[in-house]
Formats: sequence, structure tokens, C-alpha cells
Amino acid sequence: MTPTRLARDVSTVAVAGIAAWSSWSHMVAVALRFGERPEVAYVLPLSVDGMLVVASAAMVEDKRAGRRVRWSARTAFAVGVAASVAANIAAAEPSLGARIVAACH
Repeated sequence: MTPTRLARDVSTVAVAGIAAWSSWSHMVAVALRFGERPEVAYVLPLSVDGMLVVASAAMVEDKRAGRRVRWSARTAFAVGVAASVAANIAAAEPSLGARIVAACH
């Protein structure tokens, strides 16, 4: 393993971890605010992120096999991203600037 590859891998894990924590906390906060039971609110983000992981894996599998990426994987990915961004925006302070920042992570 080269130092460059190690730096890339460590950076990827750090960025992904920060994004996952941020997204998870926003989605939980929104679910609780709108009356979801805590035991559901705390696992809800896992279903959204799980959908993104499954959709991504399906798209990679299709591409590696030389197939056209299936519409269901593209749709699931788009829905997962939309749900995550919507939760980030909904959890933000009610100002344009805060919502723009929230939409970017």
C-alpha cells in the first residue's frame, strides 16, 4: 500500500463517516419531530442508507457485467438521495443559508 493510497482510503472513510453521522442525526431529528416512535426513528436512516448501498451495488454489478444499469437501481438510488437531502433540509434552521448548507451534505 502506497502512502497516496493510504491517504485516499483514510480520507474516504473520514468523509463517509462524517456524512453518515450527519445524515443519520438529521433524519432521526426529523422523524422524531414529526411524531415517529423513537425505536423507529433511530433505525429509519439505516433503511435509507441501505437502499443506497443496495442500489449502488446493483449498478456496479450491471456495469461490470456489461449490462445496461437497471431502472430499479437508478430509481432506488434517486429516491434514497432525495430522502436523505430532504431530511437534511428539513432538519436545518429555517433560513435560506442554513437550508443550502444542509442540502450540500
